[in-house]
Amino acid sequence: MTSGIQVIAPGIPVIQEQFGLSAAQVGLLTSVFLFPSMFSALGAGALADRFGVRSVFTGSMLLFAAGGALSMVAPDLAVLLLARAVQGTAFGAVLSLSVAVIGLVVPTGAAAARGQSRRIIAMAVAEAVAPALGGVLIAVAWWAPFGVTLLAAPAAVLAWLWLPSARPPRRSRGQATRAVRESPALVGVQVLAAARFVTKYAVLTYVAVLGVTGLGMSPAAVGLALGVASTLAAVSAALTERLAHRWTSPQLIGGSLATTTASMVALAFAPSPAVLVAALLLFGLQDGVYGVAHNVLVTEMAPPEARSTYTGLTGTVRNVGKFTAPLLFGAATLVLTVGQSFLVLAAASAAASTVLRRVARAHGERVPLRDG
Repeated sequence: MTSGIQVIAPGIPVIQEQFGLSAAQVGLLTSVFLFPSMFSALGAGALADRFGVRSVFTGSMLLFAAGGALSMVAPDLAVLLLARAVQGTAFGAVLSLSVAVIGLVVPTGAAAARGQSRRIIAMAVAEAVAPALGGVLIAVAWWAPFGVTLLAAPAAVLAWLWLPSARPPRRSRGQATRAVRESPALVGVQVLAAARFVTKYAVLTYVAVLGVTGLGMSPAAVGLALGVASTLAAVSAALTERLAHRWTSPQLIGGSLATTTASMVALAFAPSPAVLVAALLLFGLQDGVYGVAHNVLVTEMAPPEARSTYTGLTGTVRNVGKFTAPLLFGAATLVLTVGQSFLVLAAASAAASTVLRRVARAHGERVPLRDG
């Protein structure tokens, strides 16, 4: 699923030339992909709770492959954007349902952390390999990188063979939605989902501005620092299973929020490139833990009869955070400096910690009952 952006990114200039796109139109290649993913996660979750995860999950993967095939033969920009929208719809569904699938097997505890960490590591590896692969394939033809997305079709066949075929029991219309709406600490869990991605995508978008413009770093140096931070995130995600033996998911998220607040303050007042890099590495370390712990929290707090719907709602909130983070941070820079805007992120992380207290109380009441 990550190939929908990472494989395509190196070839965007070639695609721009092929279709005669302006600089503004180039942005549509990504935004048209991401926009439907903000909403498809919730819809896919509701369908999965009604008709079964296997059919919706594999169907979405086949839809992703179909969008890739249409991209390869697109005769003009309109068809290409339609294909990108189709793929983006499937992208949001599959990423959300992949969390739900793990939750169906192991909803809580260290085993759940192991499953969720492997998911994040697999995505991190794909995100590291895909751009290099796309850079090689674009030398073949403008459409060649889209061919990688066709791998979703055989992956769908494997998913169909491996996932359980049991159809969920029949429920009245709206029962899953009602169960999600009445679940404890629903708003708090979603606030924590938004907090991670608003901060992360704001950092990814604006840390280069801070480093290059404010501290005189080269773009290559900032890129290297971001790459190392992503690697540390994958390493810390792999270690989260061990941490989960000692701490609950809310406790792990609390540590991540405290670390995020400290790293945002360091970015805001960074007097040198060394401090900026150290803050980025600290941010990367907590991001892996936060990602795993929050996925586990979602499967722990979700109603068993509506787990996919709950996970889909969370996926939608996360995607909205990704989409809006650069816009929100950019709006802040209209009245503040870039450094001061990072202080706003620090304050937001600190505020999320107060929300976490309520979530932790609800979690403490819910998880022992489920384990029992």
